[in-house]
Amino acid sequence: MKATQYFDAIRIRPDRAVIEDAWIERAVREPIREAVQTDGRIRRWAQIPEADGRYLRVVLLEDGETQRVLRSKVRPMRVRYFEKTDTLLIEFRESVVAETRDLDEDTVLDLDRNGNICAITVEHASKRTDIPKFSFERVAA
Repeated sequence: MKATQYFDAIRIRPDRAVIEDAWIERAVREPIREAVQTDGRIRRWAQIPEADGRYLRVVLLEDGETQRVLRSKVRPMRVRYFEKTDTLLIEFRESVVAETRDLDEDTVLDLDRNGNICAITVEHASKRTDIPKFSFERVAA
């Protein structure tokens, strides 16, 4: 299975340890649903009985490289940009993700059970944001 750096970064997190390669392969080879994005990336879903019937979504690049697997938990605030896939990942809090919303086909919002934002993933980030001019400033009250 080929994978991008973004995918590899997501897979090493402790909350992803339960995701088995066989489940990812199942989603790639035998999806119960598939959607092709306008950029050519392919989203595939599979239900995983071994994971209490939860659904796993895998996004493939046009060449078949695994792009990402949706997360079930994220870490405290961290911003990472994956240049090869032009993906921006903003993780706000360590919390179990209860809901993932596709804001559009290039923006994914992860929420906890209280509706708090856990993470945002932005595809085609260099075209949709000003990545080279990113800065962070904490302003005291």
